[in-house]
Amino acid sequence: MIFRIFLGLAGALMLAACNPGAQIEDAKGLIKQFQADYNRGNAEALYDSVGEAWRKASPPAQLEAQLGLIKARLGQIESTEQVGFNAGFNNGLTTTQVVMKTTFEKGVAEEVYLFHGSGEEMEVVGWTVNSPLLQLSPEDVNKLTEGAKSAPTPR
Repeated sequence: MIFRIFLGLAGALMLAACNPGAQIEDAKGLIKQFQADYNRGNAEALYDSVGEAWRKASPPAQLEAQLGLIKARLGQIESTEQVGFNAGFNNGLTTTQVVMKTTFEKGVAEEVYLFHGSGEEMEVVGWTVNSPLLQLSPEDVNKLTEGAKSAPTPR
């Protein structure tokens, strides 16, 4: 009997941690702040707002370069709307993914945000911007790979 009560409480806690309505509202607040920092060109504030997993995988200079490329090719954010989301709880980690259709000055893109945690502990751990304007041209690829031709082949 006690096992059943414990199991019921554990299930209730898991459902509370993965309340999709609450998760999406928390994520929307973080997205709004992220996009405001992007429009201000404030890479330092963006980097400070992302989660530990992002900071471990990417140094500040990488985020600055990414922002520079996106700003040059897409410009400022003019409007955005949520077009999808997914929330889940696995191995003690709550994850939320939010997909936004975002209109920039120079075109439309799909932004995908990935969050870990919930409530006050929710943090951005991933941001992807998908747009044909961000695809590299053959000339861009040549510029990026010029030094690779003279480099020794790894073994």
